[in-house]
Amino acid sequence: MKKILVAALAASIMVNAGQAAAGCFNINAEAATIIQPGVITGFNSNNTGFNSTSPDAADYRATGGTAQGSMSISTFIPAGCVDSMAVSSTGSIVEVKDKYGYEDMKADLAELKAEYPTYFNYSSLGVTADGRNIYEAVIGNKNAGTHVLITASIHAREYITTMLVMEQMEYILQSADKGAFDGRSLKSWLNDVCIHFVPMVNPDGVAISQSGIDAIRSEKLKDKIREAYDNDLEAKRTELPFEEYLKYWKANANGVNLNDNFNALTSKIKIKTDKPSSEAYYGTPGSEAETKALSALADRTHFKAAVNYHSTGSVLYWNFTDNKLVEHSRDLANNIKVLSGYTMIDNGEEGGSFKTYLGTRRQPVTNVTVEVGKGKAPVDFSEFEAIWDQNRHVPFYVMKWAKEKGK
Repeated sequence: MKKILVAALAASIMVNAGQAAAGCFNINAEAATIIQPGVITGFNSNNTGFNSTSPDAADYRATGGTAQGSMSISTFIPAGCVDSMAVSSTGSIVEVKDKYGYEDMKADLAELKAEYPTYFNYSSLGVTADGRNIYEAVIGNKNAGTHVLITASIHAREYITTMLVMEQMEYILQSADKGAFDGRSLKSWLNDVCIHFVPMVNPDGVAISQSGIDAIRSEKLKDKIREAYDNDLEAKRTELPFEEYLKYWKANANGVNLNDNFNALTSKIKIKTDKPSSEAYYGTPGSEAETKALSALADRTHFKAAVNYHSTGSVLYWNFTDNKLVEHSRDLANNIKVLSGYTMIDNGEEGGSFKTYLGTRRQPVTNVTVEVGKGKAPVDFSEFEAIWDQNRHVPFYVMKWAKEKGK
């Protein structure tokens, strides 16, 4: 399949505090500062160090954390390599299109595997209620000491994030053989770091949001979706006609909001109902196939960093009450902010989400929720070009951050 051209960058990149890169790669100037205006930086009132009362203060020091701000990226390109941050492509696999869906993703995963067998593999983490696979794609060395996780489309109507991470995967693979990042060959990076992607956590829900109830094969599930509509009408959560209502569907095919269904801080879930809904029902903690798949992945692999892609708002939800890795999360978010220019927000009390599941476990994971786009989900396709420009290099930065500072 053919996609839009990825614009080549005009210059190599050197990102330091307050310094923007040249050419097409636009760094938010205000974001690229060590102490960021309008953001709780972690520095105490005397500005003499980060917040020593954070639960991970000692660990943050031990992993090299001294300031909140952008990492320094070397511009050195090893002999025989090209700058991976300036890759251009003309005949690629992943097609940029409106309503990029499950079948598109499934076909593209197979093509990526055929094109890049040395670096890429994928498998199913589980099967949804309506029989779709929850795919995990892996780039790099599975035996590496550093693992990174990037997820997308846990909420059905936020399906633009699937196309984003599929593009990110191909972007990495295109320069895996001869590319370089931060003064090293990308081949060397991918030997040291393994990047896991779950590009569509909620394929049944995405099908509902994109194509309506006829996209669901099970009559029992169709009845449950109609029940959810009746419940939401009765509770005055919607006044939309049924077909329009489904466009804004957020849950899985069982009417469960998956990002409220993880067994973590469940007493702090903000929206609750005991009936199926397009977005308000949290179900029984850990009950859903999609939740089980992500939980099992996190239980068998320790990730040193994770990015959970959502839409909308162009914000970074970096913290929550009871987060065990406050300073690590703040630092990772600051580096993503340098690339994206997104606003950082402390989410306060949060429960049932994948973020809280990762951040409160016995061996916690530094993770950040990245909300792309400006309009209401489903984000209009016209926003994708800007979303891509803001996020295409995020996996590179997260990879470097995880190896250097990840716990």
